[in-house]
Amino acid sequence: MFKDKIKILGAYGGKGIDANNTSIQIDRCSVIDAGNIIKAIGDDAKYIDNIFLTHSHLDHIVDIPFLIESFYEIRNKPIKIYALKETIDHLNRYIFNWNIWPDFTDIDLINQKHSIEFVEIQVNKVLQFKNFSIKPIKTNHTISSCGYVITKEENSIFFTADTFICDEIWEELNQNLSIKQLIVDVSFPSRLEVAAQTSKHLTLKLLKEELKKLKRDDIKIYINHLKPTYIEEITEELKVLGLDEKITILNDSDVINLKKLKRTSRKKDLDIEQLIMKCSTKDDFDRVIKRLEKEKQKIR
Repeated sequence: MFKDKIKILGAYGGKGIDANNTSIQIDRCSVIDAGNIIKAIGDDAKYIDNIFLTHSHLDHIVDIPFLIESFYEIRNKPIKIYALKETIDHLNRYIFNWNIWPDFTDIDLINQKHSIEFVEIQVNKVLQFKNFSIKPIKTNHTISSCGYVITKEENSIFFTADTFICDEIWEELNQNLSIKQLIVDVSFPSRLEVAAQTSKHLTLKLLKEELKKLKRDDIKIYINHLKPTYIEEITEELKVLGLDEKITILNDSDVINLKKLKRTSRKKDLDIEQLIMKCSTKDDFDRVIKRLEKEKQKIR
């Protein structure tokens, strides 16, 4: 599954009916950010050994306490949390402090090993693992933050996570020719630029300006971290700005192939499942089937 792929466990900058917080699965044991691990992969969450954090905001860390607690009894090695120094400090001070949540740095597993271990990372310093390498890149958010370049078999994708205007992103893209795909934050519609600037996120118009710094035309661009309230508005704005053929909005459960430069989406399948689940009568079900048949005819 993960040989040359990554999976979007959560694609958004908040929780909605069909939208979940940010998290990306790199392989069976490793994720970037912990916004939506347990709901997305269920019991397989017990295999997660490595969490790479971009920053310490709640929508990126929320599953960490539950991940540790839920599988505490069956784990035989610590969950390693890779993060910038400031991010580790925030987790220790505000989460694992016995007030918000037990301090699992003080609670050993049954086999006497630590429950969690924090690993401080440095920007631009590559970390090498069996199936991938990962490189933190400085980004521009309201607190200390980084994005990551994930590389598998010399094919790379750059995930910026939450960011505002940031030269380091475009410098990395212009210099590192192995990067062929980019996942970049667009949280708000352009009419809310003041809110975006204050919270240090991008809008589509801001991203359009930032793209002028990109000196390459071979980068496939995805956007994520849309606030669920504005998904439809940002989708429409993509078309109005003429960016809909150049930029793709990511959804929960999307799979990105680093080698083939291809995204596989389950959104339509999930939408159909939701429609069927809402059926309370045979007439409701028949209406859904007729609608799906009409859509098939349009495709033909």
